[in-house]
Amino acid sequence: MKHVTGLKKDLILVKNMRNKDLRRLPLNASWYLLRTFKNEKLTKINGKYVINTFMPPFPSMAFDQLIKSTAAVYDGKVIPYSTYVALTNKCRFNCWHCSKAYRQGEELGTEAWIPIMKKLQDIGVSVIGFTGGEPLLRNDLEEIVRSIDDRSTTILFTSGDGLTDEKARSLKDAGLFYIAVSLDHYDRVEHNNLRGSDRAFDVALQAIENSLKNGFYTAIQLTVRKDFLNRKDMGKYIEFVNYLGAQEIRITEPMPTGRLIKEKADIFLDESERQLLKNYHIEANKNKNSPKIAAFAYIEDKDFYGCGAGIQHLYIDAFGNLCPCDFTPLSFGNIHEEGFDVVYQRLRQQFNRPRDKCFILDNMNKIRSCFESDLPLRYEESVEVCQVCSKGNLPKFYKKLGWR
Repeated sequence: MKHVTGLKKDLILVKNMRNKDLRRLPLNASWYLLRTFKNEKLTKINGKYVINTFMPPFPSMAFDQLIKSTAAVYDGKVIPYSTYVALTNKCRFNCWHCSKAYRQGEELGTEAWIPIMKKLQDIGVSVIGFTGGEPLLRNDLEEIVRSIDDRSTTILFTSGDGLTDEKARSLKDAGLFYIAVSLDHYDRVEHNNLRGSDRAFDVALQAIENSLKNGFYTAIQLTVRKDFLNRKDMGKYIEFVNYLGAQEIRITEPMPTGRLIKEKADIFLDESERQLLKNYHIEANKNKNSPKIAAFAYIEDKDFYGCGAGIQHLYIDAFGNLCPCDFTPLSFGNIHEEGFDVVYQRLRQQFNRPRDKCFILDNMNKIRSCFESDLPLRYEESVEVCQVCSKGNLPKFYKKLGWR
């Protein structure tokens, strides 16, 4: 593993982003795109450079597709650059923040998922993530990963449950590139309590070891709580991840969906607490001797890309329902039953403009008012919610590309 910062990082980025699609952008937009990487650092692994797990490594066909998607925005078009698919809702843990706490039914099989992967690649998705539940509980994971060609890079989101050395080798052979293992605390007891299992901590650490051993770019995913944002806990956590050898800490925050849909507002971060996350992101990425931090609060800030739900990002649940993102439980139909194009156009009619604020956090009360027993909300309910939701303002990235 080798982190790259400073001028050398900038030169590597410029060299690998000089293509015909980027040259189509106005000078100020190209400059701004490069400026968004100012507070990032590169990691060289397996002959490629990684900015963070939100983007494909470069040089690669997937990274070229990401730049093509960016250029399309300048023409007023939207090509989602990432899609996460929940291959199953099954999980042997009982996590405090789980966003998949409801809907039951018959999950899609291999024969349904493989054509969906092809469709996602055909529309230009450059990052495909596998989530759940616990995706490692599926015995066809390698087959699904193997069906994805070099136009997209792949990432596995896991608690670590089932990531044996043998499984890691098998997934590597299938073409998986990133693995993100959830670790909610540096303390065994605390992590186990948050995951509802007395084996969760040891399982996660073994998975991290197996991921690194088999040459994966390995991220640790933290759903951060208010009481964890202090310098003492975050400092210990960063030191622990550094000791483990993972390249990245990917930080999300509690979201008002799944088990947390009815929680009081004080469990969710406020703007001052998000600013702390942005500060951690910037500080860590200036230090080439520590893991990088990729914080949603920084990447989705209004001064950068804003909320990508339904625009830059899509989510498909275990039954084939298409939603704007993992944490926005609005379904616009079932792509397995109705076809991807039909359902995607429904979503695009409602999500037709980027927002400078997180959709679910900005509109949680409207979604709560429709919630009865399971998620995601049905199509008709989802449309009703969207019609009364705030549209928000444009994030700076899209303003630079000429959107009004």
